[in-house]
This record gives sequence, C-alpha cells and structure tokens, in this order.
Amino acid sequence: MSRPSTPVLALFLCVFSMASGAQTGVPPLPKVVSVTSLGVVKQNPVIYGRDGTFSALVQGKSVWTFGDTPMSLPGKLGNHWDDNSLSWADNLDASKGINLNHDLLDNTGAPAEYLPYLPWEAEYNYKHDNNHCTVKPCGAEFAMWDGPVVDDPARNRTLFYYYELYRGVPGMQGWDTVGTGIAVYTPGLGITRPIENPNSRTPTLMWGPNDEAFNSGAVVANDILYSYGCIGGFLVDNCQVAQVPLADALDITKWTYYAGNNQWSTNPKDAVTIFQGGAAANQVFYNPYLGVYMNIYNPALNNDMYYMVSYTPWGPWSQGQLLFKGENPTKGSVNYTGQAHVEFAQNNGQIQYVTYAHPTGFLKEDLPLTQVVFGKP
Repeated sequence: MSRPSTPVLALFLCVFSMASGAQTGVPPLPKVVSVTSLGVVKQNPVIYGRDGTFSALVQGKSVWTFGDTPMSLPGKLGNHWDDNSLSWADNLDASKGINLNHDLLDNTGAPAEYLPYLPWEAEYNYKHDNNHCTVKPCGAEFAMWDGPVVDDPARNRTLFYYYELYRGVPGMQGWDTVGTGIAVYTPGLGITRPIENPNSRTPTLMWGPNDEAFNSGAVVANDILYSYGCIGGFLVDNCQVAQVPLADALDITKWTYYAGNNQWSTNPKDAVTIFQGGAAANQVFYNPYLGVYMNIYNPALNNDMYYMVSYTPWGPWSQGQLLFKGENPTKGSVNYTGQAHVEFAQNNGQIQYVTYAHPTGFLKEDLPLTQVVFGKP
C-alpha cells in the first residue's frame, strides 16, 4: 500500500488508559472457557422475524434496532411489515436469557418504524404503497435499515446509523443504494435526521450510493468515535476504519481514515483494510477483563461465530478464530448479522452474550442467544 496522498492529520501511538497499557503488536487470542446456549431472545409474539440486532446501553436500558420486520399485526397503514423497528429491555441480567419486553409502537398498537421519513419520501411511499397505490410503479418504496447505536450522554443524544435504499419496482433485482446517514435521538425531541447537504434531494445522508459507508460497527474510546466500513469480496468482507471526535460525529469534514502505519488521512481513498470481518455487522468493543478490543462476528455465507482481538480500534488485529458453531438455518439460508451485546457483559467483560439472525422459514427467523466465557491467554 502506498503512502497516503493527502496530508496526514494524526499519528497515534496506543495511549489509551486501559488495562493493556502501551502494548503494541498483535495480542494473543483469549481462551474460550465455555459456550452455553440460552435459547432465543424473547420478542413481541406478533413479530415473525427480524435482523440487524444492533444494541447499546441508553439511559440504563438495552436498546435494540432492527431492519425488515414482518409481523402478524397490521400497522397504521394496513401493512404487515416495517422496514425498521426498535425494542428495548430493562433487565440487564442476561444469565437466564434476554427479554425485549418493550417495543416502539404506533397508534394502533403495532410495532412502528423508528427512523423518520423526509416529507417527500413519506409522500412517495404513500402514493406507491400496495394498499392504496395511486401512482405506478405500485410497491416501490424508499426504506431505511438500522445500523450501529452509539450513546453520547455528554451531549444528551444517541446516534443511530441507518442505510437508505430504494426497492420494490417490478423486475428490479434486489434494491438500489440511496446512501447512509446518522439519525439523532434527543430526549424530548425524538429521533431526527440532521441536514448534511441542504441542496441535495437526500440532504440527510453522509455517504452517497457510491461511497464506502462506515456503518458496519462503531466503538467510542476517549471520546473518539471509530466507525468501521466493509467492502464485500469473494466470501470475505474487507473492513476499514474511520475516526472522528464524538462531538463532531455529524460533520463528515472532520472524519479521517486509517491509512496504515499509525497514520490517518483526510482522504477516504487512503483507507486500508484492517481486518476481514462480519457480513452485516462488526461488534467491536473494549473488553476490560482481557485488556483488548474484540470483534465478535460471523463471516459472509457462514453460519458460525468468530472473534478477533487488538490493542487498539485500528489494529493490528489478530486473525479471526472460530468462537462457536451456529445453529443450522432453514435450507437455502445462512445465519448472519452476529454480534455481542456488550451492555449485558458480566465480570468486567469476561462473560459476553452473543446473538445472530437464524432463518427458520419463509420470512421467519429467531435470534439464538449464547453465553461465552473467556479466559486470559
């Protein structure tokens, strides 16, 4: 990899005040002492299945976000489908399971979407909705899927990454990417999508359809937000990392990108691959018990969970190693979006709780829950 073409903005040595001190190089992988299945995460029984599964501790509760959510109960527009949804748990003891016993609901009592539409998006979706379509193509929509959740109590807000797409046109293969942004929850104001590009038709997006979006995982260290972006290859996802002061997270001009050799660049094209990670999520977090950063994930087209470690959010990272085997999904499907839910960790991070989306049938899936106990290398 050539040296960055733009001026280097920062040179970081590992100076975090953490248990590993100023250690460098690749840390040894911690031992896996035990792996225990705890059944599945309990959810609202009207929900057939959902994925995404990003979560964070927000005001003492474990808040989870999800993508597509098919359900038995129609919402306020008569649809049995949400493009995104949100639940939370107020019991943080996961040793006997996790119960998402609260849901964001609409005025009919059905699970609701938590990401707000722009007025023109809402109007477009309503006119093309299959239940009351007045403009062709019927079924076309703008939709938003969830991403990492980052609580920022110092600024009285929570950040919700999201991915926007366009789909539903007859004959369309899959969907088209619109872009990626970060929504903001503020107590008393709810969730909003801040304006980033006021002259754009999609003014809230930080990354456009052709940009690498750094929305595959996020971790905060010393009030610096590190965000991971992954590019799919053949059976791998090549992941890079960007960083920004948490206070400036919504200002894309303040972001810099890891260019290797402890150098950060203003140019995202200088970003280098730091690990090959998860297909839909990379739950990077600091583990105080082990004194390392961890990524718990499942690779592309792989039913099993893996883990890797580093002394810093940017690496160098160890090679991924099998953490545990996932349950077999329904024929023709694969497990995905596996990650740890760090707010439930016990014994200073020695005990972690991991989920993944497990397809069980057509438009149906559950979330197996696994307890993992680590030992020091």
